[in-house]
Amino acid sequence: MGALITGANRGIGLELTRQLLRRGERVFAACRNPAAATKLHYLSAEYEGLSSIVQLDVSDPASIDASFEIVKGLTDALDLLINNAGIQLSDDHLGTLEMDEMLRTFAVNSVGPLLVCQRYLGLLQAGASPRIVNISSRRGSLAWYQDRRFYTYSASKAALNMMTKRLAVETKAMGIIAVVMHPGWVMTDMGGPGAQITADESVSGMLRVIDRLTIEDAGRFLGWDGKEMPW
Repeated sequence: MGALITGANRGIGLELTRQLLRRGERVFAACRNPAAATKLHYLSAEYEGLSSIVQLDVSDPASIDASFEIVKGLTDALDLLINNAGIQLSDDHLGTLEMDEMLRTFAVNSVGPLLVCQRYLGLLQAGASPRIVNISSRRGSLAWYQDRRFYTYSASKAALNMMTKRLAVETKAMGIIAVVMHPGWVMTDMGGPGAQITADESVSGMLRVIDRLTIEDAGRFLGWDGKEMPW
């Protein structure tokens, strides 16, 4: 299986890369600044021949195109695309909202993943059992009770959810399963040390769910443990 993972240099993305490599999968580990991705380089060296580090800034269309040319030169097909790259610039609320910060968050969390899907569609269509997994959050659920904070992050994930629902309709007809997943509250730089589960637990659970996906799952919003998430 060939997999492309964005935001692979740390946290959930790094753990996804590690666990897929451990399974013997071919992984294209994409991140914005490969030169600074020390842990990813150590992991790539450990699994030489299975791992390729690719520069990819999901908020930059030119970077998306350049990454595609690199990956296309190394493989004829992808079976899995995990759009994991994301940012949470602040816990903004009324009185702190800023245009530039909000637009940057939407560019990375909402628009970028869909542009990556669009660019890599041909390689996915050539895959044996292609799946697109867009990493979302329960904060993107309109039904989930939320406090007054995280306006922009929550809205950006809600936008990702909606766009993935639309995407899933089109890609289902191509035999590609597209879903959104909530990885849980994970002990990462973003989730903090007081989170509920480790990156290992989150990723192990998500991969079990991903492995079992069928075409009828297209368009679903699933948790790391396979439970249905409220929209």
